[in-house]
Amino acid sequence: MIKEPYYLVDFNVSLANFDILINDVLAFSYDSGGSIYSNYPINHFILNSGLQQVKLRLKPLADSQTIHQDAEAIIKIQYLDASTMDKEQLKTVYEYKMQRAKDGKLPLLESIGEFKAEVPYQLIGWTNAGIIDVENEAAIEKVHNYYRRIYTLFKDQDVNALAPLLEKRYEETDASMYLEEDNIAVLNSIFKMLDAEGYVMQDFPEVPRVEFYAKNRVVNLIREDKSPIISYLKTEEDEEFGFPLYIHLPKGNNGFEIIR
Repeated sequence: MIKEPYYLVDFNVSLANFDILINDVLAFSYDSGGSIYSNYPINHFILNSGLQQVKLRLKPLADSQTIHQDAEAIIKIQYLDASTMDKEQLKTVYEYKMQRAKDGKLPLLESIGEFKAEVPYQLIGWTNAGIIDVENEAAIEKVHNYYRRIYTLFKDQDVNALAPLLEKRYEETDASMYLEEDNIAVLNSIFKMLDAEGYVMQDFPEVPRVEFYAKNRVVNLIREDKSPIISYLKTEEDEEFGFPLYIHLPKGNNGFEIIR
């Protein structure tokens, strides 16, 4: 019996950009074109045991409006025991090969599948979150203002103020990944690294983009290039460091909360 089931999405994609969503929340996005073969852990998007949804969204390359006729994509959901991390024991519970866009005229290709996961934890996540009215300008302004608040705290490196705001995110992520970390110490070390290596925090964008997931229960505010609001740049080496944050509105709570 597996002690610590650790799920990954494995992807092999060529001639396309793409998004992978787990339970209708963006888990991985790729916008560099070309080809990529890699995997990404997804336990923090699995709230409890049972059926889970995986969505693959194939998108055109940056210089095109339609998907390349030779674009290909194969995705798998795999798992192993995190207590051993023995990759020889990887098992596949879902696999899908996206059909080619033969006519070369499709602006988007999307597939939705299901896989069964067995995990020893149960997370609240965004299950009790309120639905956000995506057409309500006042609601969107509140999203912007919340991210501005978080941005300012990161800019000031105010770890004491950030700690309670990140608590739920860290708590659930650690539980799903079977981790026991001093996340505040980690955050402090991140700030020290950014300073030591000469990273500069990018300005808050004038026109940020808002994205909604989980049937409008989870929100992400991003930059025009899709990088996180909390982004740092080391200009000389052209290296970036991002700290993505998803928020939600817990029922009975008037304010947003960082959930991932």
